[in-house]
Amino acid sequence: MGNTCFMNSSLQCLSATIPLTDYFLGYDYKREINHDNPLGTGHGQLATAYANMLSNLWSGKSLSIKPSKFKKQLGEFAPQFQGYQQHDAQELLAFMLDGIHEDLNRVKQKPYIEDKDCTGENDEQDAMEAWKNYLLRNKSIVVDIFQGQLKSRLTCLVCGHINVRFEPFMYLSLPIGPKCRSVPDCMKLFLAPEILKG
Repeated sequence: MGNTCFMNSSLQCLSATIPLTDYFLGYDYKREINHDNPLGTGHGQLATAYANMLSNLWSGKSLSIKPSKFKKQLGEFAPQFQGYQQHDAQELLAFMLDGIHEDLNRVKQKPYIEDKDCTGENDEQDAMEAWKNYLLRNKSIVVDIFQGQLKSRLTCLVCGHINVRFEPFMYLSLPIGPKCRSVPDCMKLFLAPEILKG
């Protein structure tokens, strides 16, 4: 299939995510397809192509599979993945999970939600409210398995004003430096406070 090793590695990682694979192989996804979501691929085409690819992969009938139908469907959703040029695996994963999320988003009518800045006085309550508001617009197997919430806190060094935000994430770009010998080391470095000047 050309130069698609980036896709192969991403698909193998997702296939090894057992809760996601069980969800698709158990056909739970079919009743959650959001046929009316304009952000999806139209009647869950990407989610269905992924489910079919997983079914072939896990059937045990072949030692290898050729996911060309899935690749074609992904290319229709994200045209940069048409053809056979090399791409970034994380970028592919981002588009793929976003498409699957929108195909399977359980929220049929997305309400308008006003973003709220917090002062840091009641982080636990603010975090719960921010996550609840996020789930009013986004609820799928992708959110259930892969997404979380990150807190950022900005303090003005001149006036002392504090701004706290709680935002959803699906990926953490962890720094890998000389002091990072383990994932917890990388997390510690990622979460360390930093001073922004300028």
